[in-house]
Amino acid sequence: MRVLLNLFAAIAPLLITLLLAWLLMEDHLSLGGGEKDLILAVPLLFWSLIYLFCYAVLWLRRSAIRRAIAVSAGLATGVLAVASIVLLGFAWRGF
Repeated sequence: MRVLLNLFAAIAPLLITLLLAWLLMEDHLSLGGGEKDLILAVPLLFWSLIYLFCYAVLWLRRSAIRRAIAVSAGLATGVLAVASIVLLGFAWRGF
C-alpha cells in the first residue's frame, strides 16, 4: 500500500499536467488565448518533471512521504524560479 501511495504522490502532478495539456489541445478548456494557452502548460510540465525526479531521489533515500512531497515541491519551484530569472536576464541583455 505504501508503494502505491508513493507512486501516486510521485506521478500525480505529471498526470494532472498532461490532463491539462490535453484539455487545452482538444479545446475542452479555453483560457482565451487560442493556441497560446498550451504554452502555459510548458512551465508546469517542467515543474512536474523536476518534482518527479526529486521525489524519486528522496523515495530511494527512504524519506517520509510528507517530507518528500514538501522538499520536492520546494526544489522544483526553486529551480523553475531560478531558471525564469536567468531567462529574464538573457532577454534583458538581448541574447
